[in-house]
Amino acid sequence: MLASVACVCAAAQQSPISVNVQRLTSLPGEISSLSVVDGELYCHSSGVLLKACRKGEQIASFHPDTLFARHDEGVEYVVRHPASGELYFTRRNAKGQSYLYMVGENGKCRQVVMGEGGWFSKGMTVEHPTFTSDGKIMVFSSDTPQKSRGGYDLWYARYDGKGWRNPHNLGTRINTKADETCPTMYRDYLLFSSNGHSGDLKTTKVYSSRLLSSQVEGDTVGMLQIGRSRVQEMPAPINEGSRNYAFVSDPRSGIGYWVSSREKILGNDQICSFSGLLDAVLFWGIVSDPDGHVVQGVNVTVQEDGKTVCSTVTDSDGFYRFYLQCGRTYQAIYQLENYFVSLETIATQEAGGEALVSETRKDVILDRLPKGERIYLDNLFGPNSDVELSAYGKEKLAPVVRFLRGNPSAQIQMSLTCDLTADRDFNRLLTESRIKTLHEYLGKLIPSTVRMSIFNGCASASGCSNATGASRLMLMIE
Repeated sequence: MLASVACVCAAAQQSPISVNVQRLTSLPGEISSLSVVDGELYCHSSGVLLKACRKGEQIASFHPDTLFARHDEGVEYVVRHPASGELYFTRRNAKGQSYLYMVGENGKCRQVVMGEGGWFSKGMTVEHPTFTSDGKIMVFSSDTPQKSRGGYDLWYARYDGKGWRNPHNLGTRINTKADETCPTMYRDYLLFSSNGHSGDLKTTKVYSSRLLSSQVEGDTVGMLQIGRSRVQEMPAPINEGSRNYAFVSDPRSGIGYWVSSREKILGNDQICSFSGLLDAVLFWGIVSDPDGHVVQGVNVTVQEDGKTVCSTVTDSDGFYRFYLQCGRTYQAIYQLENYFVSLETIATQEAGGEALVSETRKDVILDRLPKGERIYLDNLFGPNSDVELSAYGKEKLAPVVRFLRGNPSAQIQMSLTCDLTADRDFNRLLTESRIKTLHEYLGKLIPSTVRMSIFNGCASASGCSNATGASRLMLMIE
């Protein structure tokens, strides 16, 4: 039985990555691999290939597979070739060696021989094969000692139109002295599991690297170099917990899965699923106040063209995180009661770099709203007898506008004065015109429910003081 758990990442209609975690309680043992064929999820556990049964969008249970069992009861992993449509699968013999097979057009199975004379396939394991989108390159995991870095390494082989040529080790940029397993292709990016890159053999994480690149030196297929791009640790929520492996995706549906052991959440062997675009921009940061203290509970909303894309709330560390699409422009709004609203513009990078997921950090400082205290804004109208607000004045008023937009039930009192000349009547009349401008400007930008009062400070018996400058706006929010 599967128990659905709360979303790890805020789900949104346009957010690239939406993640669900499900706890597996009916599997016979530890999961060794996941695979997706024709949109169906398969799981290999304790020597049995299982097929996921769904209830709506959720996985309801797993049952023994019958489709691939007719080819061989020992099938561990299945994958379809993206170009030819042929089905490839691996199975393990009595000696524990895993071999690669394919199903031909006649429905009969044959072992896949790589290299001249098949010397490379004899006595070695071939596990978790995956293909580039054009089907010309196959990447797989193997523990063969030949030219290995140690443990399981990732290898690749080219298809020359007649067969698969001699495999090559993917090299030291990807392979370590520990284990690299479960490769899978996502567009032209290779994702795999490793306990060697983490620096802790007890910790297995999912990593990505652009498989084909024309920017660096190395082995080539045509004009492209293989396995020489930098390796990136996939960010949370993918790598949460001590073991994360068997990452696999279905490029047609945009849905993928991986296995994660999250002891702090549920225990061992949970299948996590994602939907959406993996090549994304991780946008994150910390919200604090002017004194450097983190602010918890800030509502952070991301909008595109005025429509909300996703939202979250900062945690006890003031931390927030979003996954956003590449090559887009967003606005992030930060709101919390008794604080001024902050607005930030986010322009994300285009996809296609060495890193599958790029990162943008934006730390924000929220100014606390001094309720009941007087706030002074000087020279909103410029040095002369200008009636229109200056660009500088609009900039000074922007935080007030954002706060009133986020607090439509607020009440604000303002008093405007000026000391442009010694003529008090002139100052009073000028201020009256400026109040009209200010009232019209704010009235167009803030909710009609805000109770706003603007007084002419030059109309009092004492008139304007000599300290007001060209103009001074005193405001107080109650």
